[in-house]
Amino acid sequence: MSQTVFARNPKEHDVFSSLHMAVVGLGTIGGALVDILARTGVGTLTLIDPEDLGAENVGRHILGCRSVAKSKAQELALHVAGINPDCRVEAYKERFEGFPERPDLILCAADSFQCASLVNGYALRENVPAVYSAVWGEASVAEILYVIPGKTPCYECYAGFRRNVEIPSDARKYADPNFDDTRLPGQAGLWANILMVAGLEFQVILGLVGLRNTLDDRDTLWLMNISDPRCGLQRLALTLGEVRKGCAVCDKSCLEELLRKNLTEEDSAGASLRFDPSEKMFEDTEEARQALSELAKRGIFI
Repeated sequence: MSQTVFARNPKEHDVFSSLHMAVVGLGTIGGALVDILARTGVGTLTLIDPEDLGAENVGRHILGCRSVAKSKAQELALHVAGINPDCRVEAYKERFEGFPERPDLILCAADSFQCASLVNGYALRENVPAVYSAVWGEASVAEILYVIPGKTPCYECYAGFRRNVEIPSDARKYADPNFDDTRLPGQAGLWANILMVAGLEFQVILGLVGLRNTLDDRDTLWLMNISDPRCGLQRLALTLGEVRKGCAVCDKSCLEELLRKNLTEEDSAGASLRFDPSEKMFEDTEEARQALSELAKRGIFI
């Protein structure tokens, strides 16, 4: 069966059939990537997403109405089986905390900075290449960053600024201890634009597995202005960006500098706030005693 299904991409199938890919975040981009990987003949997939498919997702998701109110991960596993029965799929309806088995490549399409940061930590620790994808606005600009541990800057080097981005407040954060307040709210956008983002990201994946000579260790940020006339990037053209290494996660010197800065700030703050219990708060004078007496009459004792 597989020989017929992949007759038109045998070279890619030969490579992908031996690879284990992990996809974290199975929304609109993640779902499209899973479909592309299945049609390319990937051998093993690990899928992670804690949510069910919502009706509002169907207009720009690879899954359809029959999957509404069902786990995105489980439904995508069934979707893959319908295309590539030889693919081994592990699907988890849960938040990302790690993988039961180390993958060959991680694709992070989560709309949460917190989740992407956790994926970054795992990828660096386990020495696994990772690709992070996102869109700007109404899916009008594609943003793709690839990280090769030990060779390129990491996700935090580029996206660390998002830690302090203001996101509209959600009352659930006060009642749900697992609420992720770094997650971006859903936005409008066309499925056609999402397919362009996923297709562009797949070119990065082909480069990482050695099937295309499209990557280097310098220009690791790929941007494409799909449909935003106000964006400064050229329309429908790939713009490459260089990310400079400089975060406390992957650069030890930055971590040491951050620790020194924090310790210095703590020392200076501590010096101004130190309290000596033996030190008198008021001078022992007649005026001070009268002031204390007046406070005592009002029920204030010092």
